[in-house]
Amino acid sequence: MGMYDEHDERSFSERQDSYEDRRSANEEQPKKKRGWIWILAGFGATILTAVAVLGAALAANGIYKAVRTDEQPTIVEEAEQPTQAPRNTPSQPGKQTPESEAAETQDGSKAVLTVSNPVQSTDDQVSVTVLDVSDIVDAVMPAVVAITDTLEYTSIKNSNPYSYFFGQGGGSSYEGVASGSGVIISATDKELLIVTNNHVVDNTSSASTGYSVSSKGLTITFSDESTAEATVKGTDPDNDLAVISVDLSQLSQKTLKTIRIAVIGSSDDLKVGDGVIAIGNAGGYGQSVTTGIVSAKDRKVTIDGKTFTLLQTDAAINPGNSGGGLFNAKGELVGINNSKTVSTDIEGMGFAIPISSAKTIIEDLMNVKAVADADKGYLGITMSTVPSQYVSQGYPEGVLVSEVIKGSPAEKAGIKAQDIITAVNGKTVKSGEALRAILDGIEAGTRVTLTIQRPEGNSYKETEIRVTLSRYNDIDFPDTENKVPEETEKEGYDLDDILKEFFGD
Repeated sequence: MGMYDEHDERSFSERQDSYEDRRSANEEQPKKKRGWIWILAGFGATILTAVAVLGAALAANGIYKAVRTDEQPTIVEEAEQPTQAPRNTPSQPGKQTPESEAAETQDGSKAVLTVSNPVQSTDDQVSVTVLDVSDIVDAVMPAVVAITDTLEYTSIKNSNPYSYFFGQGGGSSYEGVASGSGVIISATDKELLIVTNNHVVDNTSSASTGYSVSSKGLTITFSDESTAEATVKGTDPDNDLAVISVDLSQLSQKTLKTIRIAVIGSSDDLKVGDGVIAIGNAGGYGQSVTTGIVSAKDRKVTIDGKTFTLLQTDAAINPGNSGGGLFNAKGELVGINNSKTVSTDIEGMGFAIPISSAKTIIEDLMNVKAVADADKGYLGITMSTVPSQYVSQGYPEGVLVSEVIKGSPAEKAGIKAQDIITAVNGKTVKSGEALRAILDGIEAGTRVTLTIQRPEGNSYKETEIRVTLSRYNDIDFPDTENKVPEETEKEGYDLDDILKEFFGD
């Protein structure tokens, strides 16, 4: 083939005659065996190159193999034994497939996480590459929802002394919305349970200067575009996790047949370079999909003064993706999308909460018992979160007791100002909002154990104090001016001054 120029316009017969003339001339010359050796060597090199390319292609395909079947899409790993588990649907809430380890213990009253693979696996008819994730998306998209928090912003009277001149008058209000995402992770006989970020459902800190903010309700939009109202089941601000619930009576049979329950994977088993898929309500425009790889594991990231250990990915995590799902190539949930780094110097750096570390927290939040406001346990302190800059200097991480309310359960139990609360019933608390979230789920009359770090000389001594919480209305306050309706951060205090007073410079 190399004897012909592909651009030679002569006829085949003319080129053949030319070839015969050259061949005759060559026969008159002594034969050069070295030329045949080079030809054979070149042919061998070509074969070796082809084998190498084929081997590389098989190796690359071994990372992820997408398989189509008549029943369900499948993504498997080359080295793993294929498993099979049909998709879970909440059309019969609380009843999962036998393949689910967690579902075997479900009695209809306790919410559990499904931990088996929902996508059928097979090695037959491998035909698509890792870049085609449409089958995975088809399987898991119905497990992801959009969350809209309708907010009411109310101006604080006299916060701006000039507001009256501009017709604001104080007390004016307007509505806004905050968008996020969530993942359906379980169902009971009465409710559908959705995991999301705490900052998606707690927007009290999002008010601009001079305004207070309150939520008028959460709206969930499912993959079939149907909507339902949701309530907050439980929150963990320190880990930026929350579980919300939807009453199943709100959902039509069509929606119940459409939605899916996500299956929990293992973020511990992820490797840097593994492919991942992020699904969420990006920008509030509706569900969208981005793909990428795991860029790093166990990345320490500080957000709003809190340090998290997160997965790093180059899959785009856009505003509105928060609370959505990060899925592996098997369609398993391996992370809860959390944030992205925005900078002119940084691109493609998104973060997700690893599901392996979040799983226990999520299960606790799923089973939080709702407590009426009048029945919530009251401790009786004002408090402040110990800032991260002090923690980095060696001070205990937790909640600083700024003041103990007279006549409160805290005073009766012996809690003192300057104490730092670090845990409730063994559960670590790192912020005032986390402590409030825990107390909101405890009924009055319940005895709790607080882990306290108490100043002793130039150091701290850990101790445990048992407190029986009371109803706020049942407390006989000796000083009516000192009544505090709930555990709140003390207004008007300069926290730096408080800490310097307590701890010194």
